[in-house]
Amino acid sequence: MILEVDLERKRRNFRVFNERGGKFRVAIVNVCNLNCFFCHNEAMVNPRRPGEDPNGKVGPVHISLDELLGIINAFTSRGGGQVNITGGEPLAHREIVRFLEDIDKRSTRVVLNTNVILADRLLNRPRIGNLDSIYASLHTTDGEIFRDQLGGRSISKVMDNIVALKTHGYDVQINYSLGDYNKEEFGSVLKFAVRHGIDLKAITLVRPNEDPDFYRGAWIDPQWISAQIEATGARVVGSEDSLGGQTTTYAIGGMTVKVKNIARGRLETDFCSGCTYKEKCGEGIYGLRVGIDGLWKPWLLRHERFRSVTQEESYESQILTIIDEMIGSWENARFLTGVPA
Repeated sequence: MILEVDLERKRRNFRVFNERGGKFRVAIVNVCNLNCFFCHNEAMVNPRRPGEDPNGKVGPVHISLDELLGIINAFTSRGGGQVNITGGEPLAHREIVRFLEDIDKRSTRVVLNTNVILADRLLNRPRIGNLDSIYASLHTTDGEIFRDQLGGRSISKVMDNIVALKTHGYDVQINYSLGDYNKEEFGSVLKFAVRHGIDLKAITLVRPNEDPDFYRGAWIDPQWISAQIEATGARVVGSEDSLGGQTTTYAIGGMTVKVKNIARGRLETDFCSGCTYKEKCGEGIYGLRVGIDGLWKPWLLRHERFRSVTQEESYESQILTIIDEMIGSWENARFLTGVPA
């Protein structure tokens, strides 16, 4: 009887996770052609950070691409809402097309998070039907900032590829991460999005470690972005508290701009009890991560709660158990407000 009660609670919390916008983020590779200072790298050892990996090229690889595919398909078979394919840079994986095509999609939304530098791997073939959306990173339109802060060569190539992917038939959303280093660039990113009719989502930088200099200046409240948008005459068409923070949606020039503001609502659940990072995490309960390092990660900073993917238990059972721990007793959940420490 206890097992039946536990299973029903896990199923209920899985529904809550998905209905509230929880993301399942799957990192299929640990290499990247950029070196963004704020990259959390899905909590994998980041080989692009000096001293983190002795090889300086790739991080540890413990499970195969096919095993990750099996994990995703366990999530989709359970009725999961959204899976985000990430990295590293997922387009750097030579089997990315085959991988996307082999996902047993069902009703799950499949999203590719990418810097689009290697977009030719998608543009040189017919549109992949399994792929619902591409979230393309564009944090600046300035070539110098792109080079010095993000390690890139040509920001114009990124912008051209974003437009080309839309023209190719993909639903594309620009992801802009706000920091002190690029706040003056938001206006130019917004103009680019409006000019090409591409939806834009603005979020704040999310702390991946305890480095006191992580933000490279002051932490910028996304409310600053909201003020910039409202000054254009854009109108609010929606607002919701979802896992990860409060999101306000604006309509402008035939497209939408979403502003995700964790200072106005990040989720705390039973999982956060006793956590020393609560005041500084800047993310709250948001998504479940897994990657080629073979670790389940219910939260970026709380490494002691990471656990290994095992073959001794079904992937579906592992997913249900960890998400149940993340959600806990939903009546105890609350959205915290205020600037992360």
